[in-house]
Amino acid sequence: MEAGKTYLSHYKFEVPEIVFGRGLLSRVGLCARRLGGRKVLLVTDPGVRRAGWADVAIRSLKRADLEVVCFDDVTENPKDVEVARGAEEYRRQGADVIVGLGGGSPMDAAKGIAILAANGGRIQDYEGSDRIHRPLPPIVLCPTTCGTGSDVSQFAIINDTERRCKMTIMSRTVAPDISLTDPDTLRTLPEEYVCSTAFDALSHAVEAFFSVAATSLTDVHAIRAVRLLSASLVPAVRERKDGDLENLARASLHAGMAFSNALLGIVHALAHPIGGLYGVGHGSINAVLLPQVIRYNLSAVTEKLPELAWGLGHRSEGDAFRASEIVQEQVDLLIDRSGAPRSLRRLGVREEDLSLVAQRAVEDTCILTAPREAGPEELQEILVRAF
Repeated sequence: MEAGKTYLSHYKFEVPEIVFGRGLLSRVGLCARRLGGRKVLLVTDPGVRRAGWADVAIRSLKRADLEVVCFDDVTENPKDVEVARGAEEYRRQGADVIVGLGGGSPMDAAKGIAILAANGGRIQDYEGSDRIHRPLPPIVLCPTTCGTGSDVSQFAIINDTERRCKMTIMSRTVAPDISLTDPDTLRTLPEEYVCSTAFDALSHAVEAFFSVAATSLTDVHAIRAVRLLSASLVPAVRERKDGDLENLARASLHAGMAFSNALLGIVHALAHPIGGLYGVGHGSINAVLLPQVIRYNLSAVTEKLPELAWGLGHRSEGDAFRASEIVQEQVDLLIDRSGAPRSLRRLGVREEDLSLVAQRAVEDTCILTAPREAGPEELQEILVRAF
């Protein structure tokens, strides 16, 4: 957003029904039942099953007199072949509701399965914006991490295994009917994933706040997410107290509502091809890229910097230059104190691939709402600084 630019005069704000609270995963059966379900396909992954949360969900679904089929063939950065197998299982079992339980991978896989179950074809057919024509089956999404935002968003990110790239699917139809967040699920999340998924939430909030499609309503949620993350991210990683973990869950929810409606920017445009090429955790990539993208965007977001500085816990008294210093300093401090990665090299990215990543990022949907334009050369410069 250029300095002095005002908000959009016309906008809409989409959000599913939201259920939030500790211990409420035990109510997922009632949620699925309210959507008219009789037989549920529970989409999750092996890690969530080992942590015991799939069992909690299954017991709840059965108490609601629902049949349950568990599909846990989902890996990190969910793949087109996994989505295809899940859709086939949905049809074969005669399921009529989908519950996604886990991080972004199971939840995005659940969305992809719903797309194919209702529309057929290959998941590649729906890449891009608004290419889904038939209504999806009812969906309940239950996050067990503190960053994805998939449980409230209009996006699904699926890996194309042939092209080795992440496909962005954007449609109102992929937002779930019900988003159910139980912060207790974060207790079993490894420290590394608390950190990486929280930085995913921070990148969602910052990019939504700076987006050219931001509105006064999305800004409220973005800044609320930033304030919660600024106060609780480091203590949650180090001490794992319930209150801090609950704040991260709230932050993820607020950030998800912000970016689902304001969309994103350069961090995600670059992160998607990196994830597609290397299979690296999305939140870790975002943690590395966020400081460099903020620096690149500074000249285009001057008027919003004081509010973001306030969100990060410091007042700049309206001084944009001081605000820019605060924003950069505080984001760097959060990364250093939490132990998040600081370089793409540390994540296994090869320098010779930076040009390819930049070229692919130009085609990513997320770059359309970045506050400052960037071509392949500018994107590669950002990657080199982050390398």
